[in-house]
Amino acid sequence: MINVFNFFNKIYEDLSDKNYNSDEDLIKYFKSEYGKEWKIELDKHLLKTEFDINKKAA
Repeated sequence: MINVFNFFNKIYEDLSDKNYNSDEDLIKYFKSEYGKEWKIELDKHLLKTEFDINKKAA
């Protein structure tokens, strides 16, 4: 039961930590290109960008 609570707590923290207002132009682009799925696609983009930066740093 505690593991289930921790799982949902972690998901909530991940979602609440997102700062979608960091770049308004980027958000407008993703909203216009992807519609309802813009948050998912933005997350994919941000993860890919972060991965590429970390890969270059290594």
